Amino acid sequence: MVKDIIMSEEQRKKPKLSVLFSIDNFIKPFKQTFTDNFELSWNKIPYTPPPASLWGYVFFPYKLLLKKIKTLKSLTKCDIVFVEFADETLALSSKWKGQKKLVTRLHRYELFKLPKANWNLVDMVVVVNDWMAKNLEEKLPQMRGKIVTIHNFIDFDYWRPPENRTKSNQISIVGNIEPRKGHDKALVAFSKISRENSELTLNIIGRSKDVRYYKELEQIVKDLKIQNKVKFRGFSTDLRRDLQESDIIISFSQHESTHLTLFEGLSCGAWPLSINWAGVEEFLPLENIFSNNSEFLEKVRSFYSLDGNERNKSVKSLSKKTLVKFSEPDPREQLSNLLLDVFYK
Repeated sequence: MVKDIIMSEEQRKKPKLSVLFSIDNFIKPFKQTFTDNFELSWNKIPYTPPPASLWGYVFFPYKLLLKKIKTLKSLTKCDIVFVEFADETLALSSKWKGQKKLVTRLHRYELFKLPKANWNLVDMVVVVNDWMAKNLEEKLPQMRGKIVTIHNFIDFDYWRPPENRTKSNQISIVGNIEPRKGHDKALVAFSKISRENSELTLNIIGRSKDVRYYKELEQIVKDLKIQNKVKFRGFSTDLRRDLQESDIIISFSQHESTHLTLFEGLSCGAWPLSINWAGVEEFLPLENIFSNNSEFLEKVRSFYSLDGNERNKSVKSLSKKTLVKFSEPDPREQLSNLLLDVFYK
């Protein structure tokens, strides 16, 4: 009987989960659900890309040593290791995991440059769209049956439309300012539609670490003579408000996993338009996808040709069909249950 009581107490114990991440932007919304289901250890592990300067090479060994120490420490006293972003942290974890269960999540760039991990020791891989799942299985056939798609989570209590939405003539592109995001292409396309509709403004929201590219964009604006129509807004201190004040939110990216700001924008009442990066059709209908500037112009014209009630009706209809992908079933519960399933296998 004592033995039964002890076993019952052990069964009630939560598995110990260690979450490793370099940035917690995408995993932070999952923290409370993890806390409810696990004994949670939350660990920030520094990202250590190859050095780009002489000083970088000098300090790189010390940064790498610090990373290894923090990673190893994060792997102690846990049952499950979850690595957010399948990068070099996953490679280290796969070598040192021992008998622990190891799960990782891919967002985008990792698919193009997979880390030199011992993939045979990775128990499960989570991706955020089906296109990634298919391509990852082609690259890692040994992971067949161990790849699961769970979409990103959007907090619709926060990302919500304003009480009274009116036309603002503002189009916004949101995200880090870098060549992959296609801001240069967005400027050219916007310049064409602004010739037809002089009231339109393009908001470029986000930071740039690439000074050269940023200066190129400024020069493009000057060359196209649209200085009074383009606003470089920088980092937003209230992105929800910025999205609520936008009529259209756009993506000109070369590739994305989801481009979550499109759907945060949609949740705030903005009409999403995206270039046809691989996998976007999983999230948006053809009506909201373009492949060239002519199609982009046509779709912007079409949206603004509607009256206010028609525009709002279109946004609400698209929201109803699309945003459920990020809430039903709840991705937080999905991921938590997956980790429990992996542990109890």
